[in-house]
Amino acid sequence: MNINEASKRTGVSKDMIRFYEKKGMLKPKRNSQNNYRIYDDQDLNLIVLIHDYSSIGMSLKSIAKLIKEHDIREAAEDLDESIKRLRNEEMWIHAKINNAIDMAKLLDMVKNDVSYDIGERDDMYCYSIRSAGFGNVHSYLAERGGIARAVFRVKRDFFESTDWPEDHALLFTPHIEELGAELELIPKHKYYRTILKHDKHKKLGYEDVKSIISDIESKGCKMSGDMYIYQIMGSTDYNVQDYVCIEFGIQ
Repeated sequence: MNINEASKRTGVSKDMIRFYEKKGMLKPKRNSQNNYRIYDDQDLNLIVLIHDYSSIGMSLKSIAKLIKEHDIREAAEDLDESIKRLRNEEMWIHAKINNAIDMAKLLDMVKNDVSYDIGERDDMYCYSIRSAGFGNVHSYLAERGGIARAVFRVKRDFFESTDWPEDHALLFTPHIEELGAELELIPKHKYYRTILKHDKHKKLGYEDVKSIISDIESKGCKMSGDMYIYQIMGSTDYNVQDYVCIEFGIQ
């Protein structure tokens, strides 16, 4: 069969098949009259095998050595590294799904005028944004889809302060090894959250959340953690209020 048929039967593009051949991983026979390639079943099996290994992250160099030299050691090491990368990708995908589910729930609260939500969070990790590291961490997040929630954090001891200290942070669900000791573990906990409309020109303070704290206590819950404020809806119109979520750790 010719390369068109080989491509149709394997699902691998003609250009990629030619590339495999250029790398010495394929050696199809040639038609003696026109010098066109002739692919047999063994060639098709190799095309599929090379594509399978490539699709799970093995380098073409390792695949070539496996096929041409039967170098299993390098191939196994390459696959071990690929498995690590795939598991890391899996972690980020799960984080993205969880973030999407949570944001959808918040929008449902707005849509259905739900006054509050009580739930439980697994371990989370907090990264305090400092001027020196702000750009770096956001570049890191952008490369991986931005899997974090940007929050304004108010620590428990400052709830009733006249002016809340500026404490901007990022909340992660997965542990990010690259950020190491700069990550603060927030252990599994219950939360209470509600949604407020917020004027862009006004800074939130204790007077805005005092009634929320009273409502939490009236439900028999105790404050046990920090407060996190994060935006869920905004507008380009400066006169239109934003929607922010106020979340507390409780027990």
